[in-house]
Amino acid sequence: MPFTVGLSQHADPGIATGEIVGRVLETLGVQPDVAVLFTSGEHMGNTDEIAAAVLELLNPGAFIGTTAVSVAAGEREIEEETAAVLWVGSLGGGNAPRARALRLGGVPDPAADDDALAAALDEVHAAGDLSMIVLADPYSYPVDAALGHWAERWPDVSVLGGLSSGAPMPGGNRIVVDGGVHRDGAAALIVGGSATVTHLVSQGCRPIGQPYIITEAEGNVVKSLGGMPPFERLQQVFSKLDPADQRLVQRGLHVGRVTDERKIDFERGDFLIRGVLGADRESGAIAIGDEAPIGATVQFHVRDADTANEDLRAALAHSPQTEGALLFTCNGRGTHLFDAPHHDASALVDRTSAEVAGMFCAGEIGPVGARSYVHGFTASMALFSDADGQ
Repeated sequence: MPFTVGLSQHADPGIATGEIVGRVLETLGVQPDVAVLFTSGEHMGNTDEIAAAVLELLNPGAFIGTTAVSVAAGEREIEEETAAVLWVGSLGGGNAPRARALRLGGVPDPAADDDALAAALDEVHAAGDLSMIVLADPYSYPVDAALGHWAERWPDVSVLGGLSSGAPMPGGNRIVVDGGVHRDGAAALIVGGSATVTHLVSQGCRPIGQPYIITEAEGNVVKSLGGMPPFERLQQVFSKLDPADQRLVQRGLHVGRVTDERKIDFERGDFLIRGVLGADRESGAIAIGDEAPIGATVQFHVRDADTANEDLRAALAHSPQTEGALLFTCNGRGTHLFDAPHHDASALVDRTSAEVAGMFCAGEIGPVGARSYVHGFTASMALFSDADGQ
């Protein structure tokens, strides 16, 4: 089940296309099962012609792509520069369809795509277990609603991916589906074949203090934690922290909601992390970046480069033998977070020796607990291995 990655930073789109396609032809040949294209910098405007050439010259079975502020290829992260990255692979699995690409988002209701998505899932399901990689335009596709809908309709389908980050305005991003290039919606790559796709999410946070139950809330406003105003709870936690952690709280506080309330003890990875958006000192309430269900267990969290590094390596510690990998990392990571460049990509290659490609995202899609969510400041990874790979 071979994979390969082509990278070009040449400013000329014709030469860039020749370099990335040439790499594939040298190592894998034509008609791969899957192809994923990422473009950044000046090549975002050349996505149409690059995608058309990839389709014509390689004829991949399923082909998706998008635009990003920065991209990854192998051990390298090319930040805020012109680049084209092409990731391709063969999945194995006999003559049954191994992958399908699907355009999503003709209308803003994600259920409108159900018939087409169900047909594609059924077609690929015969080839093996199912996984779905989603690249979505953040301005036009309701990703949160879609993830919730899919979790109810197809709970056994794992979903991972990222939100396009190439443009700061509606209509600026490009979404590639089988060579067609669109300015809205999303692209889904449905994968079967003999590939086992392991989904890993590193949220890069660690808990502080202790867990509390939300005892009063309205929408995203938490009014009571364990019978006490949240701001008072935070003050209690803050007073017991060392100076370094107090500075992290002042720099940016997060809250983690437990995803499996059946557990007794909670560890890193048991929480869905969301930002604390603000606090009302008079009432003691805090606002968070998500709904705050009464009865949920939450805990305050902090994030820094050391924690993010430790969390990523912990997520990769038990990864299977991997041949290809897709990386979706936050556009707030890279050199915006870490002292040295190429942090996430080099860690992924170092641990797995996989052919890696990816993008810096305006939101990362990946599972925490039983379903997938949109995250921030996260690294989400899809690791492709043989079904028998360990």
